[in-house]
Amino acid sequence: MTKTFYYNNDVCIVGIGCVLPDANNPREFWDNLLAGKCSIRKIPEERWKSDLYFNTNKKEEDKTYSNVAAFVENNQLKKICRRLCLDFSKNNRLQIMALEATRQALACLNSDFSDKTKRNASIFLGCMEIDEILLMQNFYPHNKKSLKEYIAKSNLKNKNQIIEKIKKIFDKYKTDTETKISSLLTSSVINLIKQRFNLQGEGALIDAACASSLAALDISVKALRNYKTDMAISGGIESNLGPDTFVLFSKVGALSKNRCLPFDGRTDGLSQGEGAAIFVLQRLEDALKDKNKIYGIIKSIGGSSDGRSSSLFSPAAEGQVLAYKRAYRGVDKNMVDYIECHGTGTIVGDTTELKSLNEFFENRRIPVGSVKSLIGHTKGAAGASGMLKCILSLQNKIIPPSKYLETPIITQHDSVYINKEPIKIKIKPRPLRFGISTFGFGNTNYHVVLDEFLGDGEMIKRGSSEAVDSCVVLGRSSMSLGKIDFNLITSKFKIPPQSFSCIDKVQLQALTAAADAFEKSNIEIDSLEKDKVSVISTSCLGLDSALGFVERIRHFEFNDSLAFLVNHKNKFPKVTEDTGVGVLNNVIAGRVCNMFDFRGKNFNVDSDFNSFAVALNIAIQELLEEGGLIVLLSCEEKLNKEEVIVEREKITCLILSTLGLAKEKNYPIREIIKKIDYYE
Repeated sequence: MTKTFYYNNDVCIVGIGCVLPDANNPREFWDNLLAGKCSIRKIPEERWKSDLYFNTNKKEEDKTYSNVAAFVENNQLKKICRRLCLDFSKNNRLQIMALEATRQALACLNSDFSDKTKRNASIFLGCMEIDEILLMQNFYPHNKKSLKEYIAKSNLKNKNQIIEKIKKIFDKYKTDTETKISSLLTSSVINLIKQRFNLQGEGALIDAACASSLAALDISVKALRNYKTDMAISGGIESNLGPDTFVLFSKVGALSKNRCLPFDGRTDGLSQGEGAAIFVLQRLEDALKDKNKIYGIIKSIGGSSDGRSSSLFSPAAEGQVLAYKRAYRGVDKNMVDYIECHGTGTIVGDTTELKSLNEFFENRRIPVGSVKSLIGHTKGAAGASGMLKCILSLQNKIIPPSKYLETPIITQHDSVYINKEPIKIKIKPRPLRFGISTFGFGNTNYHVVLDEFLGDGEMIKRGSSEAVDSCVVLGRSSMSLGKIDFNLITSKFKIPPQSFSCIDKVQLQALTAAADAFEKSNIEIDSLEKDKVSVISTSCLGLDSALGFVERIRHFEFNDSLAFLVNHKNKFPKVTEDTGVGVLNNVIAGRVCNMFDFRGKNFNVDSDFNSFAVALNIAIQELLEEGGLIVLLSCEEKLNKEEVIVEREKITCLILSTLGLAKEKNYPIREIIKKIDYYE
């Protein structure tokens, strides 16, 4: 056997848990993987009614041509609530799944963890959308005034009865004010996990679109490796299969009518999914000391942005290859035994990924697959679902089959291939090595290298990689969200005026604030090493344009005697191809990377009203380990409890670097960051 070397602060997985379609736990998930069980089927009428939102005509306004997805059954969630003593009516799907998956993951630990560990346990979870129930709970409060005005202008006599009918439609979503307010901020799920399991420490939801969970994992690994936390709960959660998400994907022709078939010539698009996949992470030295089972070693993580690409929706092979190169720095790519692909089932996405894999891995024959063929695209939980598949595969020494495959778009000349039958992995004189990829809207890419833990290697002492350096602010600029110079945006950033109504004002002003911050600092953007510039934004999930988009679609709830109210939806912009990325939080950062050709990482941080402090801490860790510059875009927010909305007033841009780099490049130093204050 070849001798294996481990570092004391290598990060390992010591706990796993999940709630996924047709899988209440990892064991059931593994059984489904081996059987090739597909959980993609018609969306239940209790989630949304097909006769209101579904139409086979792809050109039909505000409708979806697909009504299939992989979902977690309500009965499954109700069983969890009974087990956890939760009130099903007071907890949304996202909260229930996150709590149960976390419970399972923590139950894997050998014994109760110490008070010290509990006091310093971080929680970073990937998530890109708010729970769908909240949107319906707030529909009437948000639109009550304009609906009454719309009705008042009509010649109908029974106006009061109409108002009562409207209320009745949305009564089934009604909940008490306290529950509604506590659930308004999606990141409240972090607080629920802390309270439930008596944990303390930093926490946030990380939104890198479909790459969210691997971005969250990257942050967790850095915190552990640099001794900023003693245990990390990471992974991904997602629960939004509302009709609006279907309409969004439909408008770019990305949805499958029946079922996604990754890397198969028959595929006609992606299928959506939902669920939670959670991991408990420790430093290897602590895991061995605590005698915890080690499911695998996170050897490395690489992230990138596509930079200036043709579209914020379309993937780019160059950006994906850049993520691979970063993931395999100092790690032998020739030892990779399997790759869990992003593999969405869209022709453009699948062919682009194959191109990047073949380019990077050259002539090596490597089996690949995609869990999305069975549970759909779980968006914020997509990377975590794929990683859980890999962990279970390492444990069982079997690569699950892709039984559905009939007409592969992969050729025999490609480096990678898809196995239709299970592959029993032979014992090797080295740890097995798997790669996991995710790519997201906003042109963000992540790749994880996961190694088997053999347990008989030699331990090498390695301290924190944190250098003795300070982080500094090079530039600052703030822009009001109430005063937007659209002419400037059109001329400077070449965004056509017809797209403005589909792009959230936070995204637009992020561009202006970033450009202004660089100008005030006398830093020429074109002189920068674009590969070493990352962008991080902070904003509570659910931008104004996203809520408006959803409320437009949900007007189809008005039918029969209230059908005349459907046209009230025209107070909101029409849904176009621009809407998809224009309403997403992570595209605040992604749009800046795209505009200025930055190719570092990009993602959004949501930690209630601690988002800026948490993001600043993440940025500092990134700078001390990776170097370069970070553009930090912070949205100033406050909670309006009466209207049950998040109000946004301005966006502030900070340009950050290390003190050493600033001196080397002769950048202007505005201030040195000495302390990070958290909101109480």
